[in-house]
Amino acid sequence: MTGAAPERRRARSQGNRRHGAAPRFESFKSAWQAADYALALAHIDAVLAEHPQVASLHWYRANCLRKLERHPEALDAVNRVLALEPDHAPALVLQVQLDGADDASAGEYDEDRQPTPAQFDALMRGAAERRQRHIAQLRRAMAIDPTLADACFVLAQALQYDDSVDLLSGGRAIDETAFRHDEARTLFERAIALAPERAEFRRAAAELYRLRALQVPDGTPDDACVVAFNGMKYLLAELEAALREYEICARLDPDPRHFLRMGSILHDLHRFDEALASYDRALQLMPADAPQREHVLQMRARSENDGAGERDDMANLLESLIAQGDRNLADDNMATALLGAARAVRQGKNLQTAVAARMPESPDDFVAANIAEQLLNVAYENPPELVAVDSAEYPAYQRKYVARQRKALEAAGMRHAADAEAAGMTRTLGQRVLLGLHADASGGTGVGVYALAPKWPGLIGFLRLFVTGKWKTQRMTECITYFDDGGYLITQYENISPFTYGDAIDIERLPRGTSVAALVARHAQRVDAYARAHPRARPVPTTDLAAAEANWRRGQAIKRAYRRSIGYVSDAELRTLLGAHYDRFADKVRGKLLELAADREERALDDA
Repeated sequence: MTGAAPERRRARSQGNRRHGAAPRFESFKSAWQAADYALALAHIDAVLAEHPQVASLHWYRANCLRKLERHPEALDAVNRVLALEPDHAPALVLQVQLDGADDASAGEYDEDRQPTPAQFDALMRGAAERRQRHIAQLRRAMAIDPTLADACFVLAQALQYDDSVDLLSGGRAIDETAFRHDEARTLFERAIALAPERAEFRRAAAELYRLRALQVPDGTPDDACVVAFNGMKYLLAELEAALREYEICARLDPDPRHFLRMGSILHDLHRFDEALASYDRALQLMPADAPQREHVLQMRARSENDGAGERDDMANLLESLIAQGDRNLADDNMATALLGAARAVRQGKNLQTAVAARMPESPDDFVAANIAEQLLNVAYENPPELVAVDSAEYPAYQRKYVARQRKALEAAGMRHAADAEAAGMTRTLGQRVLLGLHADASGGTGVGVYALAPKWPGLIGFLRLFVTGKWKTQRMTECITYFDDGGYLITQYENISPFTYGDAIDIERLPRGTSVAALVARHAQRVDAYARAHPRARPVPTTDLAAAEANWRRGQAIKRAYRRSIGYVSDAELRTLLGAHYDRFADKVRGKLLELAADREERALDDA
C-alpha cells in the first residue's frame, strides 16, 4: 500500500494514530501482514463502520479487494478515496489500473453480436480516448507526488504500448512513437531510482532494453553491435543494460525465470560459460518435476561447445523470444511470426528466409503473413497434451464459468471427468485456459467448457481478433461425439468463428440463450439420428483425459484434412474474417498461404 504526497501521508499518519489503537485496526494490520486478505477486509470494514469519512481506511479496503481480485468493488473503494481526498496520488494510479480490469472487451458492447466496421472504429476511438485520460491522470499523480514510484512505473507501461495518439491523429503522429518510448525508458529508470528493491520494475526495464536492443539503426558501427550465431544483430549497450537489470532482479528475487533470461542474453553476447552457469542456477531453483526444465535444458544446450548449435537450436532461439505468460495481441502477432519461422527452420529453411517470409517490412504484408500463419494454425493445431489441473490456479472469470456450467451439466445428467489444460496449446494461445471436461453416462459424448479472455489489439491487431475469436470474452460449451466410422458431431453455442467443415464435421450451433439442458438434449437427438442412419457405427468413448486426448487428436486430423482440401480457407470464410478490409488483404493472405503452407505440409509428411 503505497504512500502519497508528503503532506497527505502526514495527515493519514495522524488518522492512523487516531484509530490505530483500536483492536479492529490492529487485527486488520495483522491479517494484512499474514496475507489473509479476506480477514483483513472484514476487519477494515468494521473500522470503516465507525469512521466512514476517513480516506485512508477506504484505501486499505481497496487494496484488500484488489488482492482478492474483486476488481469492481476495489474500483468503487478507490473512487470513494478520491471523493474524500481528490489528490490522493496512489489512488489516482490504482484507479487507472482498475479501470477496465474486468472489462476485457474495452467498451460496452453486446458480446453476442459481431461489431460492424463503424462500431469497431467507435470502440477503438473510445478506448484510445480512455488511454489518453489514463495517461493524463498518471501525469497528475506524478505532479502531486513526484516520489511515487508506482505512478512512474504505470505511466511508463502505458507509454510503452500506447498507440492512442496515432489512432486519434489518423496515423499522423509517427514521430511521437520514438518520443513516447524514450519517455517510457526515463520513467522506468525513475521508478527504479525511487524503489530500487522492486524487482518488477527492473524486470520491465530489462524487457524494454532487450526489445530496444533489436532496433539497430542503419549505419550503426559494427563495434556497437553483437551478432548472434543465427545472424541476429543486437545493440550491444542495450543488451548489456538488459543483462544488468536481470542480474539485479535475480539478486532481489531468485526466480528461475530471471536466470533463464540472463542465460539467453549471455549466449547472445557470446559469453557461453557464464550462460551455462545461469542455466544451471535456473535448474537448481526449479522443482525436479517442473515441466519447464526441458525448455531450460534445450536452451542450455545452445551454449555448450562455445555456443555451436544445430538448426533446432536456432528454432529454439526464435521461440525463446516469445513473451512469457499471458500475452497481449501485439505480443501474439510477434509470437505467431516467431513460431512460424521456427517451424520453417526445423524443416530446413534458411533462418533469414524463414523470418523474412513472416516478418516482412511492409505493414500490410506483415498483417497478411500473420493472418496466413493463424489460418495454418487452425489446420495444424498443436496436439492438446491434456493435463489435469487445480482450477484455483486460473483466473476468476474462467473458474466461475466452468463451475457454473459444471452444475448445469450435472443437472442434465453429465458426469464431470476432469478440470484440465491443453498444455500443448498454451504457447500458441498466449494464455492459460481452464477446460472443464464432462461425459455422458455411456462415455460416448464428451462436453468441453472454457472461457477465453480477449486482448487489447493495438493499431493493426483488429484483424487478428477475427482470426482468433478474441474480440470478446469467448465462453464456450460444446458437446462432441466421434464415431468409429469417422462420423463427427458437434453441438455448440453460437460464436464468432467463421470456420465450417462441410461434411467432414457436422456442426450445429444453438442460440447463446439456449439452456445447457437443451444443448445436451439436442446433441443426444443428433447422436440418436446418426446411430439410426449408421447402425454399425459406435461412439468412441471419452471417459478420461487419455480418451479425450485421443479423440481431440482424431478431430484435429479430420479438420486438417478438410482445411488442406479447400486451400486452408474458403472465400466466404476469408470475407467474414477480413470484413471491410477484404479487398486490401485477401490476395496478400492467399499468396502468403501458398508460400507458408509448404513448410507445414512437409512437416505433416514427416510426422506421418
